[in-house]
Formats: sequence, C-alpha cells, structure tokens
Amino acid sequence: MSDLLSMFDDKDDDAEPAGVRPLPMADGQRSEIRALFAALDIGSAALQFEATAELAGVRITSVGDLDAATAHRLIGALQRRVRRSGRVTTGKSWDDREEETWIDRL
Repeated sequence: MSDLLSMFDDKDDDAEPAGVRPLPMADGQRSEIRALFAALDIGSAALQFEATAELAGVRITSVGDLDAATAHRLIGALQRRVRRSGRVTTGKSWDDREEETWIDRL
C-alpha cells in the first residue's frame, strides 16, 4: 500500500524526464517575430533580446534559445504591442481598453 502512495510524493514532479527537450521554434514563428519587431522598429539584437525578456519572461542570448511555446507567448505579446502602438492613450483605463465589452456591442 505504501508503494502505491509513493507515486504522489513531491520528489521530482517538476523535473523534465531525461532526454525530453522542448520543441524548437518553427521557421514560421521566427518569420513572424522578425516581422513584428520590424513593425515596432526594434532592429538591433540587443533591443530584441531585452524585449523578449520583458514580454516572454525569458532571457536569451541567441534566437536559437527560443522554444516553440516561448515563441508563441512572445508573438502574442508583440502583436498586442503592435495593435497598441498606433493608439492614443487617454490615461483612463476604461477608454483605453483593447477589447470590446458587452456594453460596446449594444
């Protein structure tokens, strides 16, 4: 009975199994990230790495460090930043919200 319960121990639940690596970033993701950085006029690698750390929460030293999941998060954050880049902010959170609410659709 104690062997059965041992599978619920907290020993190494968060550890990745040996040999398992995250999926690498796809070429399409790389192209989209490049285009989004260009749309935001972020051209230097140093600024792109800073933006990646800020938006995706991961510090990288080369583009190859990005895995598919992190690239996906970065793309979403960059897309939101591109959408906001052309907007004028009023300082009022209600007026500056990005998404429509049910009130807007009435």
